[in-house]
Amino acid sequence: MIKLLQKIFTIIILLLIIISCEGDFQTFKAVDHEYVNSWSKGPISLEMMVDKIEISTSENIKVILKGKAADGWEPSFPDLTGNQEKFILVSVSDTVPRIEDDGSIVISRTIVLKPFLSGEYEIPSLSLDYSNEDENKGVLLSTPVSINVISLLPENTDNLQLKEIIEPDTYNYWKLVLYIFIIIIILGGVFLLIFFIRKRKRGKLIPEIPPSEEAFTKLTLLLDKKLPQKGKYKEFYFQLNLIVRIYIEKQFAIRAPEQTTEEFLQDLAVSNEITDEFKQVLKNFLIHSDLVKFALLKPGEEELTDSVESCRNFIKVTGAMS
Repeated sequence: MIKLLQKIFTIIILLLIIISCEGDFQTFKAVDHEYVNSWSKGPISLEMMVDKIEISTSENIKVILKGKAADGWEPSFPDLTGNQEKFILVSVSDTVPRIEDDGSIVISRTIVLKPFLSGEYEIPSLSLDYSNEDENKGVLLSTPVSINVISLLPENTDNLQLKEIIEPDTYNYWKLVLYIFIIIIILGGVFLLIFFIRKRKRGKLIPEIPPSEEAFTKLTLLLDKKLPQKGKYKEFYFQLNLIVRIYIEKQFAIRAPEQTTEEFLQDLAVSNEITDEFKQVLKNFLIHSDLVKFALLKPGEEELTDSVESCRNFIKVTGAMS
């Protein structure tokens, strides 16, 4: 029955495309980045990719930054707000840091910019911050990138003439609206039928997994890897730290995964979502994790057990309070 409904749904979608689309179909092909460059300073490297260096005033520019820090260093991108030179800042998105096999940490950021007017402009220098546990800090800068923004208007506008406005074909328009309306009703009926069939089959909808349950599942999978028994203390604490940070972000809406330990502790100090008791527990856990990750501290069996139990107890108690 469900397979038959899926075939009907596919046929209706094809009819909708045929009715609502006029003119030739256009194909689009992904292109490589037109600008790629990289910079390095000791254990730190920064790679920058720009999809286009010549655009029209109606287009956007996508800039991808990839930062990498060797073992013992922690990279981070500074906050990026407001417009950049002659460009409007459309969006900024960062990925969760990941650890490489050699212990280095990799982060990435995607920036979307839109030009104000046509002309020759520059994407300004973008920076990558880095630091270590000895409070050594630095900044690695990219070089500016020249962008040519082309106007959609013709160069000579003196001879432009206004053309007579042609009234739209109201008959075809309303006929198209009627077809679309009928198809929407049919689609709605099909979706409702599929919904009730699946609801009857399953009995009830699958509920969304709570953040605490998701964190406990990840913690169980991590413990099954037995990384400490293999001597991989740094990787174990990195993943344990990440599980706790992602849980805090989903449970308390604190941007824990993207922040350094110092930044997170500053936000944690002023948060009213977590009690002072657990604030101290988290502080001790994060400092201990950094000592293992950056100072190559080899924890004992009792310290490993305390770290896991602290995380488990924090997730269990705060998850039950929501």
